Amino acid sequence: MSLFLMECKKTARGALYWLYVLALFLVCIRQFDAAVEDELRGKDDPTSVFYTAPDGIYAGDSERLSEVERQRNMMAGAAARLLDSYRNNTYEYYPFGYVKTKTMSGEEQSRILSFLAELTGMSEEAINAAAGKEVAEEFRISGGGGFVLEPGEGGKNESGQFVIEPGDWKYTENSDDIAGASQDSECGFDKVTFERFREIMGEVDAMIGRNSYFSQEMLALYYGGNDMEESPVTQRQHREFYEGDHVTGAFARYYCDSISLVALGLPALVEIELMMRDKSRKMQALVYPRRVPGIRLVCTRFGASVCMVMLPVLIFPVKSLAALVRFCRETGVQPDVFAFAKYVLLWILPTVLLVMAIGLFLTVLTENYSGILVSGLLWLAGRPSVGRIAGGNYELFDLIVRHNTLKGYGRMMEDIHMLVWNRVFISGMAFVLLALSVAVYEARRKGVGIFENRKLFNGFMGQRPHEL
Repeated sequence: MSLFLMECKKTARGALYWLYVLALFLVCIRQFDAAVEDELRGKDDPTSVFYTAPDGIYAGDSERLSEVERQRNMMAGAAARLLDSYRNNTYEYYPFGYVKTKTMSGEEQSRILSFLAELTGMSEEAINAAAGKEVAEEFRISGGGGFVLEPGEGGKNESGQFVIEPGDWKYTENSDDIAGASQDSECGFDKVTFERFREIMGEVDAMIGRNSYFSQEMLALYYGGNDMEESPVTQRQHREFYEGDHVTGAFARYYCDSISLVALGLPALVEIELMMRDKSRKMQALVYPRRVPGIRLVCTRFGASVCMVMLPVLIFPVKSLAALVRFCRETGVQPDVFAFAKYVLLWILPTVLLVMAIGLFLTVLTENYSGILVSGLLWLAGRPSVGRIAGGNYELFDLIVRHNTLKGYGRMMEDIHMLVWNRVFISGMAFVLLALSVAVYEARRKGVGIFENRKLFNGFMGQRPHEL
């Protein structure tokens, strides 16, 4: 136990360890905690996973929509989002798995404006108008339901930009229900084919950057008949959230998704720094000759490092967990108080084990910082494509598990066997690398690779090796 605690203290003294903790904290605060607060504030919104219909009637499952209806929903939703982005000159994209925003130049804004005019049938003057009423009167939403801006919503901020808050958009099953909606069958989307719409979105995506909201992959996620859609919860989603996830499970899954990219990269650097710090202090000369079994030394160090890396992962969501448990008690719902611990240990721990085992093995083998380069390449290669962030689509060799939505419990359970095999396989690979690290470490203690001449080694020590 004393050796374990000593290794924990050594890990905590590393600069890269605190860089990892800081990155984890920022992601937790800015992405996860913010999402929890937003959902709790909007619990009465039909699009919120918390929403409970007073009459027990929920929106129909999106699978019931025809392909034409889905295409029209996609066109309407994307045009509305593009209009909002144009007004604020803020365009979201996901270059490395996390959201970033881009501000367009004047020339780029002019191109976006021409695309909006073509998509909506509105004049450029109407699009630039500041009043939300003008937008609602001109902007035709076609078929199958969608989010629309009602008359009078929206306004200007201090800089004069037209601002539309998320709550300003209202969902309707039929565009005829919108007061003042255009009835001209020849305006808006009736003039634009779906093929042309995809061409426009492709050009917009190229202007913004990699994996923007308007890329084909993201549009398919939000309007392709899955749980990523920004639409009112269905009866199935409501039941899965309260009866399957018990509220906290959905947020625990989302928390693991939020921190997955941090867990894929930085823990390996923590292990590498620890090993190389010992080399710089010439600790090998003190450790190699001792008769403490190499398996004990390596496994204790590895276990201590893993525990220190996992500790903040378990601590940071406690605040949000308390808020969710408080909501459940107020509403008479039974929460799963251990949901975060279970998801963290089953989803995040195998990934941490593998990346730290890779860092350990490469550092023991090479005794240099080459593990950092390999870890960086692993981070780039191990990130699933954007098209898989909806979750429920797992493969055996996935290094991390993505599920970027509070919905989708049923989709996860449909492929739970592959998920379990994936986590077992990743953990198994970690322990194989740990065993190889022990073997290399023992070889080096016998003078292979580091002290090729045993006499030189003894001369360096100035005495016979001490025995514990």
